[in-house]
Amino acid sequence: MRTAAVSGEVEPKEVCIIGHVDESGLTAREAAAVRLAERMARDPHEVDDGFFGGLRQHFTDEEIVEMVFAASIFNWGNKFNITMRLDAAPDGPYEQGMQYPD
Repeated sequence: MRTAAVSGEVEPKEVCIIGHVDESGLTAREAAAVRLAERMARDPHEVDDGFFGGLRQHFTDEEIVEMVFAASIFNWGNKFNITMRLDAAPDGPYEQGMQYPD
């Protein structure tokens, strides 16, 4: 369920599927970073030696470590929030009433 705060700004979950990002407006470097985040969210085993080799065409090893760390934290946060069935803060800018499937 989308909240009113993001209604019209993002696609519903059923439409916004990992791996279908329009990369036409991205640089090669940005697209590589997006593909890394997608693979990590979908299945981290997809980030194999060959994929790392492709990343190294655009990023240093230090930058890759930083991106993997950042994506890991966001993935962890998302899974934590969903598992704990958290809702928006009462005094925050987002609508409350998140609904989670049973």
